[in-house]
Amino acid sequence: MSDLAQIEAVVFLQSVDLFSFCKAEEVLRISSIARERRFPAGEQVFREGDQADLLYCVVQGMVKLEGPDGSSWTAGPLATFGFKEILSGRLRTENATTASETLVLAIEAEDFFDLLSHNIEIVKALFRQLLRDAH
Repeated sequence: MSDLAQIEAVVFLQSVDLFSFCKAEEVLRISSIARERRFPAGEQVFREGDQADLLYCVVQGMVKLEGPDGSSWTAGPLATFGFKEILSGRLRTENATTASETLVLAIEAEDFFDLLSHNIEIVKALFRQLLRDAH
């Protein structure tokens, strides 16, 4: 990413709920491993049963997620998806398809875990967020 795009990514990621307890320095580290990906409307991001190798943060657009039981929900700007499967090490449990042209920041699981293994403050911040979501 260019320097300007890096700054924009940091500002964006600071607004994402998943990273809301992270300090600016920690978000900068996260943004350094995030990559922009664009999807046209109607494109499959992943399918149920795929390897969970990426975490996604929606910058623009909308992604429809459908569970195996027929349930569905959408992830719009500032939402993340694919995180729980990365943490659990399981295969994807839903289908994700773009509902409109979509821009995401994608973070590879391997890079994310490498970052977490070297930064306990990010781990603590993620736990705080997960505990807040559980209540």
